[in-house]
Amino acid sequence: MSKWKASKLNQTAMLNSALISTLAVTAPMAFADDAQSGKAKEDIERVEVHGRRPNKLHLQDNTATKMNVDLKDVGRSITVLDSVDLDKRAIEDVKEAFGYVAGVRANGPADRTYTARGIRTSIDTVMIDGMRSLQGGEGGTGSRSPSTFNAEQVVFMRGPEALLYGSGIGGGIINIITKKPQEIAQTSIAVKNRSYVSGDTGNFKRNRTSLDLDTTGAIDNDNTYLYRLLAQYTPSGDHFQEGRKTDEKQVDLSFIWNLSPSTTLMPRFEYANRELTGGSSYADGVFTENFFKGEIKKYGKPVNRGKYYGSKNDKGKNLTKSYSLRLNHDFNEDWSFSGQYRYTTTQSEALDLYISDSFLNTKKYGDKVSAIGKDRVQRKWVFSKGDDNYRLLDANFQGFTELMDMEHHVLFGYNYRDMDVRFSRNFQNTKQALDKNWISASNPENQIVGSIPSTLFDIEIRPKNQKDTNIYFKDRIKVTSSTTLVAGIAYVKQKNGSTKSYSDTIWDLGVVQAISDDINVFATFSRAYEPVSASRIAKNGLSGVNYIPVEGLNYEFGMKADMLNGDLATSLTFYRMDRENSTKWIKVDGDWKIQQLIGKSFESKGAELEVIYYFNDQFNTNFNYAFNRAYDTIGDNKGKQANNAPKHSASIWNNFKVNEELSFGMGLKYNSERFDGRGGKYILPSYVEMDLGAYYKMDNWDLSMTLTNALDKNRAEGGANWVTVQPNSPRALNMKVKYTF
Repeated sequence: MSKWKASKLNQTAMLNSALISTLAVTAPMAFADDAQSGKAKEDIERVEVHGRRPNKLHLQDNTATKMNVDLKDVGRSITVLDSVDLDKRAIEDVKEAFGYVAGVRANGPADRTYTARGIRTSIDTVMIDGMRSLQGGEGGTGSRSPSTFNAEQVVFMRGPEALLYGSGIGGGIINIITKKPQEIAQTSIAVKNRSYVSGDTGNFKRNRTSLDLDTTGAIDNDNTYLYRLLAQYTPSGDHFQEGRKTDEKQVDLSFIWNLSPSTTLMPRFEYANRELTGGSSYADGVFTENFFKGEIKKYGKPVNRGKYYGSKNDKGKNLTKSYSLRLNHDFNEDWSFSGQYRYTTTQSEALDLYISDSFLNTKKYGDKVSAIGKDRVQRKWVFSKGDDNYRLLDANFQGFTELMDMEHHVLFGYNYRDMDVRFSRNFQNTKQALDKNWISASNPENQIVGSIPSTLFDIEIRPKNQKDTNIYFKDRIKVTSSTTLVAGIAYVKQKNGSTKSYSDTIWDLGVVQAISDDINVFATFSRAYEPVSASRIAKNGLSGVNYIPVEGLNYEFGMKADMLNGDLATSLTFYRMDRENSTKWIKVDGDWKIQQLIGKSFESKGAELEVIYYFNDQFNTNFNYAFNRAYDTIGDNKGKQANNAPKHSASIWNNFKVNEELSFGMGLKYNSERFDGRGGKYILPSYVEMDLGAYYKMDNWDLSMTLTNALDKNRAEGGANWVTVQPNSPRALNMKVKYTF
């Protein structure tokens, strides 16, 4: 359906709702007046209007299918956080959203991966409007996960979807759906401030203030040309670690040209410029209390959480520009075309003085060696630089047809990605750095900072070119009024530079069975496939090893229910993911190398539950839980839970509405203990965190106050470098004032 048609339908729906509401209010008044004047009727007939509560199971999100299908009818496990959810929970980027999506976790501070269903997954599966591009630099050079400042909703789909998006064996896909131009003119301006409120970070001394603009409407009287401009400016926003700041500018400008009632064209430009001082995230690790006891099995509470263990010379910058063009056309009521092209560039660089595990050899470094329990710790310089270019194209036709007395909803498309990544990282020579840059583990203000070697900036860019081609076909077959079969097939091809090329056929099969009007059950079976990165092999491959593609099978079955007149929306999914030829990182002679386990080598299985329930118009709750058992099936770590993969994770968010003006929110986040993501030697303890919110509406004003980590839980978020950890964000008061006109 075109944007123009969707807009007209929305206007019609709004008009119908207004008419029904008017009748509901005025009818009793009319009857009352008639009764009072004529006294002809002793009993007044009352008219009550009941409606089904809309919920997220009826969202037509295209992430899992690229079709206009309700989430209730999709046989996948999906969690959606819309713009209201993001605002109320003070979520500013994808990483912060992970806390409210059970089974998904961020990895280390400079690691450009996340973990989903126990599987390490590349950040390039974080998509913007269904297009895969890193949006932030290959090397982790100071970039955070994509911002949500322009997000209408963020969709978290657990499990891979290689058939529609190209080869991939990760544990999930994340899709940021951006805000689009609207016909009704509206402008909002907002001021946001995040103040850290904890003793170890200085109460209210560190603040991150942002100015937001969102304006949309029609350029002409006929609604032929629409626009939307979103902008956010964060001048010198404080990090909770002393001395670290971010200066950030973000812009999203888009237009819609309604060429006809059936054709729309949407150009879009996105810009993000981020400059960091006092660290680019490569060196933000701190020590835990067990380090000072001389033995670490389980990380304890972080010490000096508000201090930075890098240097004042550390810095990073990141500039991303994205240009896209989208065309939608309806041939008739049954058939449509959608095509999108995007070109994205990112330049990034970072300089860090970081705590390295290169100084652990006593034979080489004697009493100057770094060791657990020893206060003087060695550091060395690292400089990284990246220049990335992405060209992406996705075009598809979808429609309805009759074949053998059955309705077919078919999709045929082409997906192409040309990824040109030029990146390099230089480390200071370990011997030259010895005792030139040491720092005290107990008091980071006690440190020495040596000169930066000029050779550190002699970067030799190592280009990486990868071309992915994907031709896909999918068919949803309405066998009966209650049974839908889903089948898909795709040809995938990946070319790494000029050396290697891989191609294969992948498929998926599924069924969605309506048990009643309110309950569906589903089952899905699919194949995963992804070649090992050629650039990774060149840099980190083991000598003499012939790396082959990672393959696997995915199984899912479950149910989705929309009951109690829409008050209850729930989904339950069971899954199993088998992998052959999986890879893992190992240390060989002090260097990180890629090890490949041939044959069936990895398994992930578990269950996911989501419940959204409206007790009444004043109180509703959103709960999700995930159980995961992920482990190698062969090798030294056979049966051991995968790194950074909690067996149990859960979250709940409650909304309390006092009246039309005042409301409150409360959330809890839980993760069971997990192994450190850098070899699994150490354990990250379990935790529970609480968030609280208060919200007030008055005419055109919206005021919100969210206290994140309300009890100021001090814990290890993840492993950093050596035995340091990335601390969690301390208690923070997030305030926002928005005016809309």
